[in-house]
Amino acid sequence: MSRQKKRRGRVRPPIRRKQQSKQVRRDSIASRNAAPAPSQGAAEQRLHGRVVSLDPLLPIIVRSGRPMEGKSDADPARFPPPSTIAGCLRTAWARAEDRPFGLELAEKAVAGPLLLARDNRILVPRPADALYFGSGDGARCIRATPCQFTDGIGTDLPNGLLPVRLTEHMREKPGKGPNWWDWEDLLSFRRGQTVAHAQLCANGWSPGSGDRRTHVTIDPDTYAARDGQLFQTEGLDLDAGPVRHDECPEERKRRLGPGGLRLLARFAEPLGNTLVHLGGKRRLAALEPEAESIWPKPPEDWFERIQAAGGLSLTLLTPGIFSAGYRPGWLSGPEQIGSPPVAPPLKLRLRAVAVERWQPHSGWDIANRRPRPTRKLAGAGTTYWLQALDDLNVETLEALWLTGICDDEQDRRDGFGLALPAPWTPLDRGA
Repeated sequence: MSRQKKRRGRVRPPIRRKQQSKQVRRDSIASRNAAPAPSQGAAEQRLHGRVVSLDPLLPIIVRSGRPMEGKSDADPARFPPPSTIAGCLRTAWARAEDRPFGLELAEKAVAGPLLLARDNRILVPRPADALYFGSGDGARCIRATPCQFTDGIGTDLPNGLLPVRLTEHMREKPGKGPNWWDWEDLLSFRRGQTVAHAQLCANGWSPGSGDRRTHVTIDPDTYAARDGQLFQTEGLDLDAGPVRHDECPEERKRRLGPGGLRLLARFAEPLGNTLVHLGGKRRLAALEPEAESIWPKPPEDWFERIQAAGGLSLTLLTPGIFSAGYRPGWLSGPEQIGSPPVAPPLKLRLRAVAVERWQPHSGWDIANRRPRPTRKLAGAGTTYWLQALDDLNVETLEALWLTGICDDEQDRRDGFGLALPAPWTPLDRGA
């Protein structure tokens, strides 16, 4: 018998690696959901909760909305915007409650997403006023802060805006650091404390290289690939991330927690355990209710410190959509004075801004059955410094805690512009 006939007659075992991998993930989810709760009250709280986590079973695909036009290159892996999480949770609630998919679903507010490690640590985007310099043991994180103009220096900044400069003169080149910070590290940074670069790297996270896959459309008549229908997608894998050369697997597991990271969000209605579609290509994610205590709470005397400082900073934890581009539309006039929509008694004046690069955002309008117009997002981490023109009230400041500050109410419901208020002392209160 020839060698070719032997090959034809050989029966190869089926490849089950992918199926086994999926089954392992399903078994882990089932065992986590079936684990006994520490108390009956906690079990009832986690059965259906407003704070939920999303565990993607496959890399998340989120496109920018730009047309492909026959090109095969893929969009870079993107972190899912708030609208993607909002659509996912609203759909899950409508199916669980057997509600129609109508415009009333858009009224269900969503906050997030943030990142949740397996040890229940919260991760948030790096603030724009924190910059990395140097490399290796000499790497540092330097703060940028509003400052006064020196004599003889002019600028084209809008009227009343102060420049934002580094607090130290650096000779080193810009360096690298984590894109996501531990929640406690961000609070320490907002208190004015110096956070070591090594600590930020140990507690933080940066996305790794995207999971790129090639797709093709098969012609049903010829069973061959159609011309111009070869394209690629690149997904974001929350279980993966850049590994430092001096980091062993045990250290990485301690840093990220076993199993990687999950998305954390807050929804207007309670949700239970289920599987949902998240992002493009109908990728599955495991939705699980979390304890209410996991959602970040303000530290003790936080709002009293803002009141005593006479000013505050607002750091975007999710991208923002504003009518004036980088600047909220409720800050108007030549002096850029206004009140946040969620806290109208406050009268604030914009003094300085540290802006991240804008991001394109689009989507599909289900109600009108057409693509949504592309809009520019102020990137997460963008920081605004505002001076209070009236006496600050603690009860009013509490309304700003992790609340959307976008101009449009629907954008706030979709989770855009989630802001962290923090104390800041204006340089010239009388100006």
